[in-house]
Amino acid sequence: MDPVISILRNGSLLGAAQIVSSLIAMALMVVVSRTLGDVEFGRLYLALTLSAIIGIVVDLGLSQVVTRVVAREPALTAPYLRRAALVVGILGALLYVVLLGVAQALGYTAEVRFLVAVLGLLMVAEGFATLLSAVYQGHERMLVPAVARVIGNAVMLALVVPLLSRGYGAAMVAAMMVLASCLRLALTGVTLRRLGGFRQRPPSPPSWPDLLRAGLPFLAAQGLGIFVIRVDVVILGQIAGEARVGWYGAASRVVEALNFIPIVLTTATFPVASRLWVTSPAQFQATVRKTLHVLLVITVPVAVTLFALADQIVGFLFTLASYAPAIPILRIQAVSLGLMYVDYLVVCILMAIGRERRWIAFVAAACFLNPAINWLLIPATEASFGNGAIGAALGKLVTEVLFMVCTLRALPVGIFGAESWRVAARAAALGVALGAFLLGSRAIGAPWVLAGALGGTGYLAAAVWCRLLPPDVTTWVVGSLLRRPIAAPDLTPELDGVLAGHEGSRSADAA
Repeated sequence: MDPVISILRNGSLLGAAQIVSSLIAMALMVVVSRTLGDVEFGRLYLALTLSAIIGIVVDLGLSQVVTRVVAREPALTAPYLRRAALVVGILGALLYVVLLGVAQALGYTAEVRFLVAVLGLLMVAEGFATLLSAVYQGHERMLVPAVARVIGNAVMLALVVPLLSRGYGAAMVAAMMVLASCLRLALTGVTLRRLGGFRQRPPSPPSWPDLLRAGLPFLAAQGLGIFVIRVDVVILGQIAGEARVGWYGAASRVVEALNFIPIVLTTATFPVASRLWVTSPAQFQATVRKTLHVLLVITVPVAVTLFALADQIVGFLFTLASYAPAIPILRIQAVSLGLMYVDYLVVCILMAIGRERRWIAFVAAACFLNPAINWLLIPATEASFGNGAIGAALGKLVTEVLFMVCTLRALPVGIFGAESWRVAARAAALGVALGAFLLGSRAIGAPWVLAGALGGTGYLAAAVWCRLLPPDVTTWVVGSLLRRPIAAPDLTPELDGVLAGHEGSRSADAA
């Protein structure tokens, strides 16, 4: 099977489940933010952010190691999983204590510290769930973890809504998050032993030094990355207060709900790219290039729609009475989102080919630059607009621009050629047309939901007509919609054309 079709097939299954999960999460966020109000919602978001920053290192980066190793040699599934699970258990207990100490040292209120204590359990449960999901990902079987997440979110929504109506607050929401994560962990583990890697005779387990060394680059990339992405919330809370965190959290949650698009695509891409980099360099290059084109076509309408309809989206989801200051934040984050989508894929490629150390260097530099930007912009926008969260959003935008420039330069020469630039330029031109349509529809008073649906449909039709999507991808999509098998075209001529150039870049990287 064509690797791109394999990615899309797995991605579509994972994506369908993730869409349902995101819709449930969005509904939960709307209910919680409306019921709690901006201040209490800000406390919850602050506690979630702190637990996410510290909890990102709970697996020492071994989840990505497990995925890459299992994708290349499934027989190593059991020994790697056992040792990685032991690391998560020991480190999770230590990090829980660290989390409580950090919350105390930062001078958080008693309400926030209690939320941190509850969400510390979520940190540990998510560490185990992520590790089990990595095993499925290495087998290119992502449906079970996705369905488990859907069920967990659905149960959480079913419990949270009636409890909120009875007067329970943020602490109850945090407790239900922990319960949902434990349920997800249990459901993911039920069918784990049915994966093919467990039925193969395992070789000798990896030595502890080798295992930990393999995880360190991923640990550094994850830990530094989450620090850069989330530290603005901590700084915002220290400088501007919990209400501003609530506004920023509302806009961020909308953007995070849409992050499933690159996450799904890169989750499906990572094991395939890891395998092809070793077994078929030509197919690797063709696959990642086509995946980029698919992502570009998806990215533009999402970012443009968020930007053009930010006020309607905030008013519909959160009410303008409490969350009107989130509108400019959402517009800035819409621009960041377009860059973030591409960054997801580029970082995925760097990790698949073993160049994660270059990404680590970029993120390490951003760990100094991003806080400095936030310390400058948050007070400035607080003084100018009474909304320091605008400064935090601008800081994230600057960081994403720098990430994109640096990561693209770190890729092997020739991965993305002139064709990719043409696709990006044409998608951007269609995005400008979509934005003009949405703004024009607002001017004449058309319902924003209808305008968004019509604009998105028109954009997709124009993208297909302009042949922005690879032909085999279009063929697969049409076949899937018609529910009948359509053979993907033979890629051999195209792959032969790129083989020589890519062999050179891969050899240089190996050296």
